[in-house]
Amino acid sequence: MEKRLKNIEHPGVVEDVQNNKVLVRVKTRTACGDCKSKSYCGLQDVKDKIIEIETPNTENYEVGQKVIVTLKQALGYKALLLGYLIPLVILVLALVIMLAITGNEPLSALVAVLLMVPYYLLVYIKREKLRKTFNFYIKE
Repeated sequence: MEKRLKNIEHPGVVEDVQNNKVLVRVKTRTACGDCKSKSYCGLQDVKDKIIEIETPNTENYEVGQKVIVTLKQALGYKALLLGYLIPLVILVLALVIMLAITGNEPLSALVAVLLMVPYYLLVYIKREKLRKTFNFYIKE
């Protein structure tokens, strides 16, 4: 039996409507955002983010309208891979290898952190391709 992936959905509010783009403000929360104890611990973190959604149907949206922004779950996993898992692997591998070669912990840590610069530079250079890959859309 085929297992069907769900979509990742966030409620949002239309901030601006342009030629073929709709800008939607969504509130993102940390993992503890839904925790019942969040008001006691002070670690709650809610931030507003603007998501740019390309759509030919801009006439269907107006500023202030409530919408649901959707992303395919597989793309969410890809974002986690690019944003967290690959950098973590690079960091840990560089640290272990440099520590084995030099035995110098501060130097190893510095090299491991500096290896993040080319990775994130590459992500920045490929941002347009990534933007086309991660297609958000407004749920009808």
